[in-house]
Amino acid sequence: MQQRVSQTVDAMRREFGIHPGLIVLWLLLCLFWSVDQVVAAEESPPKVRGSAGVLGDLDSGRVLYAQDADTRLPPASLTKVMTLYLIYEALAAGTIQLETELPVSENAWRTGGSKTFVKVGDRVRVEDLVRGIAIQSGNDACVVMAEHLTGSESAFVALMNAKAAELGMSNTHFTNATGLPDPEHYTTARDLFVLASALMRKFPQYSHYSQEKQFTYNNIRQHNRNNLLWRDPIITGLKTGHTREAGYCLVATSDKDGQRMGAVVMGASTRKIREDDAWNLIQYGNKFYETVKFFDAKASVRKLRVWKGTVREVDGIVQEALSVTVSRKERSALEVGVSYDDPLVAPIAASQKIGTVVVKSGGKELFTRDLVAAEAVERGNVFRVMFDSMRMTVGW
Repeated sequence: MQQRVSQTVDAMRREFGIHPGLIVLWLLLCLFWSVDQVVAAEESPPKVRGSAGVLGDLDSGRVLYAQDADTRLPPASLTKVMTLYLIYEALAAGTIQLETELPVSENAWRTGGSKTFVKVGDRVRVEDLVRGIAIQSGNDACVVMAEHLTGSESAFVALMNAKAAELGMSNTHFTNATGLPDPEHYTTARDLFVLASALMRKFPQYSHYSQEKQFTYNNIRQHNRNNLLWRDPIITGLKTGHTREAGYCLVATSDKDGQRMGAVVMGASTRKIREDDAWNLIQYGNKFYETVKFFDAKASVRKLRVWKGTVREVDGIVQEALSVTVSRKERSALEVGVSYDDPLVAPIAASQKIGTVVVKSGGKELFTRDLVAAEAVERGNVFRVMFDSMRMTVGW
């Protein structure tokens, strides 16, 4: 290398009569410029070749990269992420059990598109229907579940839209439980990421269904259409979709040493493009971002003063584990704090919101989580109430 540089300097000195020191300085500047360009290229997120894309941190819900993320698009079978969300919610609440057997109506059996191949009059276990939706993308299985949970698919759709509003999916409207085409059935890449993040955080006990590579029902074996499951063991799901109107879509999730990423790709022209684009986004996220964990689920964040209660303090906790994924450059600027309304007056119910945990980077708010009471605090006796009332009035 040294010999080649010397030869270059000698050649330029003979050709142009430039002082050797200036030549070496120019070469060094070129080298540094080239290195900067390579680093910048490496740090640039990969472009999504479909209609829209998002990369985000599943645990905090923070979006790390967005491309046309708020464009309303048909989601095809990515709709079923919401269908699964409502099923998992019912399972977690005990409304239904995995062993519960549900009847198959003619309406469910006649539903078009991808199928689990349930038969009219059959009674099918909820767990088989969940697998039929998560693995086989069975439209018939969706309708069986919708009819059982709310009485009809239209009533279930109303529940889907209500849940979307509750989760903050402001650009989403569903007209069916399956994703079959309808001009009024739409969502966005950002809203789908919000949904995927909520699903993976709130229902980890059911996440394994989306990782299963195949499922056999009625002696018909079907493979999971998410080919990323075969590419790398860090892939944990979540759902594919395709119609002529929607193109090829994918919500891909991953877990690499506790760093959980979600990538949404919508409107790709081929199955391979949707998989490669989602894979590239996840690889980019794992390379340039780092997950920082602050608190485990149910961990005490801070004790807060309670007035007029049977105790003087209550533990403020977070219901879910609190972590955030940031670029490696941002980590040193992270800070976490608590905001709450003072005074905090009893009675206080268990799990009642009593404040907010705020995570910032360089003074900029990244996200918040509710701070809730670890246990109930009853109202104190008359003397405690009178004494605290006096102290609150005079300020001591």
